[in-house]
Amino acid sequence: MTLSAVSLRGVAKTFSSGTEALAPTDLDIADGSFVAIVGPSGCGKSTLLRMIAGLAEATAGEVQRGDGAVGFVFQSPTLMPWATARENCALPLALTGSGSDAGDALARVGLAGFEGAYPHELSGGMQMRVSIARAMVTRPRLLLMDEPFAALDELTRFKLNDDLLTLWKQNRWTVVFVTHSIREAVFLAERVVVLSPRPGRIVADIAVALPDRAPGARLSHAFTDQCARVSAALEGAA
Repeated sequence: MTLSAVSLRGVAKTFSSGTEALAPTDLDIADGSFVAIVGPSGCGKSTLLRMIAGLAEATAGEVQRGDGAVGFVFQSPTLMPWATARENCALPLALTGSGSDAGDALARVGLAGFEGAYPHELSGGMQMRVSIARAMVTRPRLLLMDEPFAALDELTRFKLNDDLLTLWKQNRWTVVFVTHSIREAVFLAERVVVLSPRPGRIVADIAVALPDRAPGARLSHAFTDQCARVSAALEGAA
């Protein structure tokens, strides 16, 4: 029996303004899996992710998470400008009192030698690497990522996608990844969950079967076919 790292039962969110962001939703995410969530703007993707993290409270329903630390990577790096890369990365250690070495975490995301650099000395992609290292440093079992690469140029985004897959294979975190990009979702995830326009509801849950996830896989017929399936589900939900 496959254990669930995340289990949602009837989870819904209505804001104090009366806006219904997410309709009652059931979702199970297996331990060690990589799941992408896609949908139009305002459909509740980020709200759903924040409720899984415990950063937002559900209006109805129940969110259950397995044991272990949770890492969260936001849309922007959210680094402290007065702190070095090492100090930014080490912040969760000061809060939790446990985890791995910040220098080691930075090295694992390709930033060995930049431990003493300040955010303004780093490119956008490097700042996001610091943010990922900061999420990794507590040795999370669950890694939640909210459109982390959306603001980056395509080449940097592709490189970070490749590196993220490598890290996931090494660590076997459970990853829930929110994105607007169908291509990114299909390349990264074993499973793509498609939400409808607000109030968000799951309209498709698509298993992604790619024989290869090397960088060249983005040019394959299998990749194109999987993207077409997700695109059709999104268009059908509009």
